[in-house]
Amino acid sequence: MKESKYVRLAYTIYRVLRNSRIPLFLHRKSNHVFSVWQHIVLLTVRQYEGKSYRMFVEWLIEAYYLRTFLQLSHIPHYTTLQKFAARINGTLLEKIISSFILLLTNFRKIFAGIDSTGFKINHASQYYTERTGLRRKYAKLSIGADVLQQIICIIKIRRAPTRHDNIDFRPIITKIAKILPLSVVTADKGYDSVKTIIFW
Repeated sequence: MKESKYVRLAYTIYRVLRNSRIPLFLHRKSNHVFSVWQHIVLLTVRQYEGKSYRMFVEWLIEAYYLRTFLQLSHIPHYTTLQKFAARINGTLLEKIISSFILLLTNFRKIFAGIDSTGFKINHASQYYTERTGLRRKYAKLSIGADVLQQIICIIKIRRAPTRHDNIDFRPIITKIAKILPLSVVTADKGYDSVKTIIFW
């Protein structure tokens, strides 16, 4: 296992967090056991490794160099990472993504693309849902990205996926334009409306 690549990744994330002025702790009365920076690095590495929370904590036992770099007093329980992931808000993620683009890329303009998709927010199977008459619950994820470099710039999550796609066009494109100037904006027919055309 090449531990060095995880340390390099952690160092890069620390640079981005420092540049975006993310605080070490979100609340003054936090227990200060694990910092926000440590949590974000651990969640990023977990996603990179494609492991469940339980398996990642087991993997972390062997990741000596990463733990040393992060100065972890002890290995967090898997529920600690789950709870932090549930607490992190969209504003914080937007600051981190914006800082990443400005600090680590040589973009001058963004070739923007926007699209959305839906996700089930429960684990019930379709068969069980139909038999019990439960209402299916979905969330809608809208993403604004640089199409050429394939880097996500902005995300928007809605718990009301029945809303039309074009409702998120203006806020997403506006936020991308605040990072860097736009060269082109592309979207599918789901965003085709008079309001969208007038705005753009």
